[in-house]
Amino acid sequence: MDLSMVGKRLAALVLSGVLAVGLCPVVAWGSPSTGGNAVVDGFVEKADDAIARFQATGNMDELEGTDAYDGEPGALARNGAVFPDKYSLVDKGVITPVKFQNPWGTCWSFGAIAAAEASIMSDLRLNVANGALDLSELHTAWFSYMPLPEGSGSQSGEGNHPVDAAGNFTSDPKTVLNEGGMPFTATSVFSSGIGVMSEADVPYRNKEGSKANLSNGYWHYSEEGDWSVDESLRFGQVFELEESSILPTPAGRDGAGEYLYNETGTNAIKQELVAGRAVEIAFCADSSRPGQTTPSPKYINTKTWAHYTYDKNAGITHGVTIVGWDDTYSKDNFLAEHKPPENGAWIVKNSWGSKGADSPNCNPSGWGVDGAGYFYLSYYDMSISAPETFEFDTANAGQGAEYYLIDQYDFMPSSGVFSITNEAPLSMANVFEAQENQNIRSLSCETASPDTEVTYQLYLLNDNYANPADGKLLAEKVETYPYGGYHRLSLGEGYPVKTGQHYAVVVTEKTAAGYDMLVDRSVNKAGMEYLRAQGIGYNKYAVGVVNKGESYSFNTQSGTWDDWADGIAEIKAAAAQQGPGSNIFDYDNFALKAYADPLPPTTAIVPDLGNLTEAEALAALGKVGFQGKAGEAAYSDTVEAGRVMGQDVPAGMEKEEGSTITYLLSLGKKPVAPVVPETTTPTGGQSGAKGPLASTGDASSSATGAASLGVLLACGTLAMAGACLRRKQRAK
Repeated sequence: MDLSMVGKRLAALVLSGVLAVGLCPVVAWGSPSTGGNAVVDGFVEKADDAIARFQATGNMDELEGTDAYDGEPGALARNGAVFPDKYSLVDKGVITPVKFQNPWGTCWSFGAIAAAEASIMSDLRLNVANGALDLSELHTAWFSYMPLPEGSGSQSGEGNHPVDAAGNFTSDPKTVLNEGGMPFTATSVFSSGIGVMSEADVPYRNKEGSKANLSNGYWHYSEEGDWSVDESLRFGQVFELEESSILPTPAGRDGAGEYLYNETGTNAIKQELVAGRAVEIAFCADSSRPGQTTPSPKYINTKTWAHYTYDKNAGITHGVTIVGWDDTYSKDNFLAEHKPPENGAWIVKNSWGSKGADSPNCNPSGWGVDGAGYFYLSYYDMSISAPETFEFDTANAGQGAEYYLIDQYDFMPSSGVFSITNEAPLSMANVFEAQENQNIRSLSCETASPDTEVTYQLYLLNDNYANPADGKLLAEKVETYPYGGYHRLSLGEGYPVKTGQHYAVVVTEKTAAGYDMLVDRSVNKAGMEYLRAQGIGYNKYAVGVVNKGESYSFNTQSGTWDDWADGIAEIKAAAAQQGPGSNIFDYDNFALKAYADPLPPTTAIVPDLGNLTEAEALAALGKVGFQGKAGEAAYSDTVEAGRVMGQDVPAGMEKEEGSTITYLLSLGKKPVAPVVPETTTPTGGQSGAKGPLASTGDASSSATGAASLGVLLACGTLAMAGACLRRKQRAK
């Protein structure tokens, strides 16, 4: 796949392997703020707070974004749902077989894919008995840590960069596939059109098929060999992400930071399970990889496979998928010295293989209840973090077009969402240029607070637009989301936009506390070097590429739209003044996207440009959607100087809109040359002899004819080349 335009739009292939508004007034363009910018000041303070907490605790989690996990969704707390004592999606037949993540630390990707598979199978009413869905964990894990390659457009180089021991970028699988991740990492990748993919297209194996032997003849694929995923598959996708929901965690905290059981979190997870959506979580396990020795497990009873993390300060080590619950599961099943306060446990799918599976997913030693790969996790586990579910568009499963379009700029996988809140309205906007005729069918954004009311606005901008709201308001819709996360809004039949037109997606997010503005932020290269200097083994850095003219924030203090690239420069400049260890973050564009389907090219009738001035000719062409270009001017006895005497495409012909029509301007009559006395013609010669291609007409008409012919031939060639180029662009 040609990635030359990947910075602004993507083609998501449907591959084999799966199922045969008034809030944003039009104002003057804002100049870069020189101080007192509420948006800039808010994000500077946010970064300072995170760094201060990290320096006080040494906990890397403080540098990640937890905003979307704070607060309680009021609508859920009020809905009075009643749940059965026991429930399992395994019994519903929508949980795919347990897989084996060896040889890599990719538990988080297995957890996300297991949740995705359950959600999709529930929507499609599939059952493991008649063919389980099998999606690719390798595709998600690989491209979450491979930046956009050089030459891929305006966002080239953006993304996560794994590094070797010397701090240099590396694509060594031993680094890339051991980076770890969180549910929101998968969300940001899926929403960019990167996955989900079929296991058949991107299998979890090295290309050589080399194996590592386990006992009794069982095996998994060896870490040796080539585990890379071809760049042409980056934007492969068999289902489009439609929604992610960041749920409140049962492991709550009080105002002093002490553990406090949160029943709303438990009910939120149960509600998602009943809806057919398994829940990915992160938590503290005794070991983070299969096969790690734990002679005296601290948290799990390996006789009953009941896990309870009782340390509120325990660090996150593992990612898994909740697939059910049992309110009656006894607290006596946990380690005797550290029992949870009450009965009740989640049924959890791990990624450490099962005893009854075939290689490479067999764990011959067995793991979990009956060796099947499942375990119980107490409702009161103090480490449960980042519960999240996924919903995908399954309406047209197996019937998708060859490609669709995503206009977007945010390709730096999220390490959490960071938000600021203001009493006065805040708005975010992205401006896009249509690279081909397209029908905008949906818009998307991220939210960080429960019960956020989002106002979406779609503007078709004027030719010389002054800000992201300077144009025709095509659509304005309001939605309220009970959870933070990624959300997509359908625009019904959609809105057509022509090649070259600029349009803007404007989003305003209102919460109970005020107006939110949020952005993805990650540790940059300077931050990685700072952490390493503190003795922390940090093996990656993020690069965010934000160019001027892409994203804008609405500054309520000045009443102007500010370019977000300028805002980031101010944030970094403020951080740099704080000294070492302060300027450690890169920021991304706003996570606002537009999803569209390509439209066939439209055509128009070429107008007659004869005898028009150049200005009149350009106006006539522009009126029907053509471009104009002047060829080499020539003399004419019949057409006044400065007026059109010919065109490469005849008037009345139908051509694709956007085509370039070349016109020939007259120089007027050719000046009469002085009369030169005739001299004697040499013997054998002929006075006034003409070559074989010379015209028999007068000199001026001869020059005109030759020039016209030359322009027409040359422009015909150019026109054909242009058509070929446009076909290539449409095939991207």
